[in-house]
Amino acid sequence: MTKPEEFDRELLQMFTQEVGERASDMEQALLAIEDTGGAVEKLRLQEQLLRTAHSLKGAAGLLQVRGVEAICHWMEEILSLTVKEQRVLEKPKLDLLLSAADAIQDVSRLLEIGEMPSPAHGESVVDALKAAMATGADHGSGKPKLSPSQAEQVPVRTGDTDGSMRVSADRLDTLLYRSGELLSFNAIMRRRAEEAALLREQTRRLRGAGPEFAAQAASIESGLRQLATSLRGDMRLMHSAATALDHEVRHARTQPFAEACKGLDRVVRDMAAASGKLAELEIKGGEIEIDRSILSSLQDSLRHLVRNAVAHGIQSPAERRKAAKPERGRVLIAAAISGDRMQVRVEDDGRGLDVARLSKAGAEHVKEVKDEAELLRRVFEPGVSTAATVTSLSGRGIGLDIVKRNIETLRGTAEVSQVPTGGAAFTLTLPLTLATVRALEVIAGEHVFTIDTASIQRVTRIHPQDFAISEDRGIVTTPTGPIPFLDLASWLGLPPGRGDTGLAVPAVVVDAPGGPVAVLVDAVAGEQELLARPLGPRFAKVRRYSAGMVLANGRIALLLNVAALAEAAAEARPPDGAAVPEPVLAVRRKVLVVDDSKYVRTLVKLILEGAGYDVAIASNGMEALEELLEDGADMVVADVDMPSMNGFELTEAIRRSERFTDMPVVLVTGRETLEDKVRGLRAGANAYLRKDQFDAQHFLETMRRVV
Repeated sequence: MTKPEEFDRELLQMFTQEVGERASDMEQALLAIEDTGGAVEKLRLQEQLLRTAHSLKGAAGLLQVRGVEAICHWMEEILSLTVKEQRVLEKPKLDLLLSAADAIQDVSRLLEIGEMPSPAHGESVVDALKAAMATGADHGSGKPKLSPSQAEQVPVRTGDTDGSMRVSADRLDTLLYRSGELLSFNAIMRRRAEEAALLREQTRRLRGAGPEFAAQAASIESGLRQLATSLRGDMRLMHSAATALDHEVRHARTQPFAEACKGLDRVVRDMAAASGKLAELEIKGGEIEIDRSILSSLQDSLRHLVRNAVAHGIQSPAERRKAAKPERGRVLIAAAISGDRMQVRVEDDGRGLDVARLSKAGAEHVKEVKDEAELLRRVFEPGVSTAATVTSLSGRGIGLDIVKRNIETLRGTAEVSQVPTGGAAFTLTLPLTLATVRALEVIAGEHVFTIDTASIQRVTRIHPQDFAISEDRGIVTTPTGPIPFLDLASWLGLPPGRGDTGLAVPAVVVDAPGGPVAVLVDAVAGEQELLARPLGPRFAKVRRYSAGMVLANGRIALLLNVAALAEAAAEARPPDGAAVPEPVLAVRRKVLVVDDSKYVRTLVKLILEGAGYDVAIASNGMEALEELLEDGADMVVADVDMPSMNGFELTEAIRRSERFTDMPVVLVTGRETLEDKVRGLRAGANAYLRKDQFDAQHFLETMRRVV
């Protein structure tokens, strides 16, 4: 069990790192405000600075570093007023706030050398900030001086007396990136092996060109055979090593979820005491191991949500007695793993969200809403608060806005709901790691984009007759009910890559806080584990994208922000006088499915009919040829291993026929060797799919491509 002094020491180490980073952020923001030319950008930086001061104030209050807490509170007062009035800070105020940032930085230096600053630290800065707030005048302030003992810099001890060593977070991030590169290179190696094997086949053709080329072809073929064998062996070894490295690095980066909750019980206790309430904190799932990068970024959001629960949710003991509730309120933080995502639920048993006040508070910030769920999501809007008054604890309407921004930066989503028994619940859904993503590649406007598969409900096709308008919003009808849709190419301002043929449109149905949304794309290219790279500060305000994904060919594809997709679909309205296109009568194509397995024939038939094709079936190649001669078809899907006539022979027969020579043929087989694949393609097949890797959507996309 962790001793109290060890617990406090760990919290202090966390705060020491945070206060230094926040002070540096403040200084950079203030200098940028001074240098930036445009008023819009200055106001944006002031809002950012307000959030930073608000966050640091909460952390300082947790550790009872009263000097920093007071400085941040009065910085927040000044910044809140300028943001509210949309007024740019003038130079005297900037100088004063820079002095405040310097005083906070001084505290960071003291903490780094192991000294706790006195409660009166930065008192002169606080007085100047108070005076500026009270009089509206611009005040200067000198920087508080450190004593010689305080100014002395003591190196941080990094020994390994306990058998461990300190490794910088940046180095761990680099290791993880390198391991991801190995995994990406593995795919390249696999492709090289296939290319080498294809070259070997070409030499066979060269050998048949004449006796004078036979010896040369044999030598090339032998060398290529050895190359292909070596590449396959190296690929297996590299994959094994890369997988082991990836596992070890991921494990080294993980920490228990309880680490993100440290100190929150003190937040609950102190805030409850300050407001005359009784409350306790309960944590479930603290033993779950999560990526350090997720954990460190999650701490600030949890602090805001816990503060919000106590300030807004938990009632006073008298109110709780009247409501037949225990006098002591409860705040629950529960973490759980769901597939390849983690869900964190922060719930209280208080009064719940005041819908009426929320509606009034948000009236000037958001559009008219249709249901309570949409109304509840207003709590994430900047400037919206249900607090009746502004206090040092709450009421400015910025805390939950910070939470939403932080979680979306982590490629996650934040949802809010009322607890049926009383109270409010915030559910944060996050990836397990930020380094790699299992992503679906989609095509829109001839560009490749990716969507996190953890957010995908299903991949489908939308037929023209399924489009409609409901309440001035474009929707599509699905087996589970009508849902809004968003045309990805149109939303991104790209020319559409699909023709107006009246055929079904590929769509990715994603789960979003407001419900499922159908994202229309030009094509679905495939699914794989991809390396994620941050977009950097220049794209920090571009919510459409969450990261850059490194594809197997080395190119970058942008990862789409599912929350932004959902919001765009919810806000989308057809232009005046426009309507959703009328259903177009599509020409139904006929597919002949050939397989000696009744189960496989039935499965493929159901998939194709669901996609709008007419389907005929045959149990072998001879039956297939008879069916083609009698009734014809637009394309053929055939197995390879069949009695009477196999798939290779059927394909060759189709290619020899004048009537069907250009008919698309797709071979779907259990044969796994590269030689069989090459044989099928040489026979004239347009595509060769393996049954052990059969995927319905990939199969339908293949059908669309070969038409």
